[in-house]
Amino acid sequence: MIEEISFPEHEYESIQNYLNKLGYCYTTRVYKEIGKYKVGELYTAPWGDVLKIDEVKTYWKVSDRPFYDEMSDDERIEICKYSEDIGLPYEFIKFSKSTV
Repeated sequence: MIEEISFPEHEYESIQNYLNKLGYCYTTRVYKEIGKYKVGELYTAPWGDVLKIDEVKTYWKVSDRPFYDEMSDDERIEICKYSEDIGLPYEFIKFSKSTV
């Protein structure tokens, strides 16, 4: 059985749009989810797609995150709260839709 990867429900449509348009998408994982998702592994999305983890990069400063300038202040604060502010890293994960 393939483990599920979680996303906030309000992001489902946006993620699916990126996957359909670009073939890939990104997510940020903090705190207890650090190290949970592995490159090459498959995970089931809440809406039924099977997703493959393509890349996992670890960062210590929110300002080092790719696409930092595209993030809202609320997104920056949320990531910082569960990583940089408490001395923990966060992961920036690239994933795509699997054909398996």
